Amino acid sequence: MQRYIIQLSYKGTNYHGWQIQENAPTVQEFVNKALSVIFNESIETVGAGRTDTGVHARPYIAHFNSKNPQPYPAAQLMYKLNCILPQDIVIEDIKQTDNSFHARFNAVARTYKYYISTKKNPFQLEFSYQLFSPLDVDIMNKAANTLFEYHDFTSFSKLHTDVKTNNCQIFHAQWV
Repeated sequence: MQRYIIQLSYKGTNYHGWQIQENAPTVQEFVNKALSVIFNESIETVGAGRTDTGVHARPYIAHFNSKNPQPYPAAQLMYKLNCILPQDIVIEDIKQTDNSFHARFNAVARTYKYYISTKKNPFQLEFSYQLFSPLDVDIMNKAANTLFEYHDFTSFSKLHTDVKTNNCQIFHAQWV
């Protein structure tokens, strides 16, 4: 059994998040299907975390195991996977890794970016929230600074999972 790590990016507009759900298209579903075709076996990926419906990710890390050897060199493998995947999902890197690697539990940090547009821009419709009133960035940054006072984010977490703690350290929070 060989473990692989993949780095991908996706535009989440057409998906109900990363994680497979019944009766809703997800990124994981399409990635699993593409990998299963190329590796000629049933592949199930494990992602670094869940994303909500419509959320985009860049980069996103996942891993999977295969009992079959890697069928092509990495560049050719990525090319073939990207030909199978929809245009809004792209594999950016794939390589063999140690079997102890875990995409979720080896993650050391995550970055979240939120965009607000104060004017109409047809090229930003899917990537920013349009707010047509003035923003007070100084007050917004004061509010963001209160996040540094907290470490326990249980109220934002799914309960009864296999995580050991909901404690997080925020390194940066800023409105620009």
